[in-house]
Amino acid sequence: MINTKRLVRRLFVGGIATATVAAGLVVGVAGPASADPVGSLAGVGSDTTQDVMNGAADAIGLGVVGSWDAIDPISKAQHLVISPKRDCTFNRPNGSGQGVTAIRQSGGVTAAINAPFADEVDQPEAGCVDFARSSGDPGTNQSNSGRWVYIPFALDAVSIASQHFGDATATNYNALSIDPLNATTGQGTLQKLYRDGAAVTVNGTTYDPQCNVAPCAGGATPIHLYIPQNGSGTRSFWLSKMGIGTVGGWVHDHAWNGTDYTGALVEEHDGTVLQNDALGLAPFSVAQWVAQRNGHGDRRHGAHLHSLVNVTTSAVSNPLTGAFPTVETGNLQSTFIVRREVYNVVEYAKVKQGDPKFDATLYSVFGPQQGLCGKSAVILSYGFALLSSSPLGHTCGAIADNLRAYAND
Repeated sequence: MINTKRLVRRLFVGGIATATVAAGLVVGVAGPASADPVGSLAGVGSDTTQDVMNGAADAIGLGVVGSWDAIDPISKAQHLVISPKRDCTFNRPNGSGQGVTAIRQSGGVTAAINAPFADEVDQPEAGCVDFARSSGDPGTNQSNSGRWVYIPFALDAVSIASQHFGDATATNYNALSIDPLNATTGQGTLQKLYRDGAAVTVNGTTYDPQCNVAPCAGGATPIHLYIPQNGSGTRSFWLSKMGIGTVGGWVHDHAWNGTDYTGALVEEHDGTVLQNDALGLAPFSVAQWVAQRNGHGDRRHGAHLHSLVNVTTSAVSNPLTGAFPTVETGNLQSTFIVRREVYNVVEYAKVKQGDPKFDATLYSVFGPQQGLCGKSAVILSYGFALLSSSPLGHTCGAIADNLRAYAND
């Protein structure tokens, strides 16, 4: 059954508007199923990149690709049924991991069909998902012969955020350190907190992640460590940077409600949990923070970014290019210590020129020097940095074997 709530669908095209008209596609704003485009490319997944993809849609105008938000844009509910294409209905994926699961299910992958994400009771029919937004790379699923390929289009960074700015706690949080090279054994104070659940002392204040309410043993200050919801690409990325394999009981994806951690689910890049918790600390996409500051769906709710210290060099790394931390101005600092590429995941054969399954429309949107990569102003407006160079190994639109995944699919 199709969800009758207002379903926001964004459309964009990379140099293929003529083909759209010729194909006679029906396009329209979000709403009832009849307004969905017939035969369009449909995308789902990452919270981190949904806004920049929506921005690209608005800048380019009507086209052939629909990018669906990670949660219902009106009710904010998770996993409501959506219908991005005619004769397609499925539960809306929330986050990178769920988006990748959905595209694999749409491709008939038995492993993904038999292992749905939580609350997925309606899986996509064949061909219903054409791309998945992902803020994480292939990770352990990487294979040079994989069926799917992660195509990068922008650079992001991730720092910690809290409700503190200009006070002693903010000063201390700006002094937390990280080992960028040895997450599992590194002695960064931030890694000790998240990975080990150990108390750390910064500027004379000891923070204990296993103490929820003062007074804490030894006069320590409680600190509440958050991560985004399960299935989030930022969650996976942050855990890898913290060196975490199994999440400890001192790290939470539900909010502290004054008694325990059974409050609201922690959505990535949403400052609600921090607004309601003066002891809270959470990872936050720098690009998302900048985009929201720029007026694109602001849900920071008073969340402030913090610097990190390189444990090896003792150098302070600022997430923003302006007069940070005195004033939160400027854009994403492309040399920030914790960086990542962001991607759209598609079937490799469909963007491999010369392959029998090659899809010229899909390639013209996501390939090198194609539609999305030509929208530099939009990418920058939404807080991301450009991949005109390859700071992490790839330029925008690169179709690389080392970004392929799931060889058994």
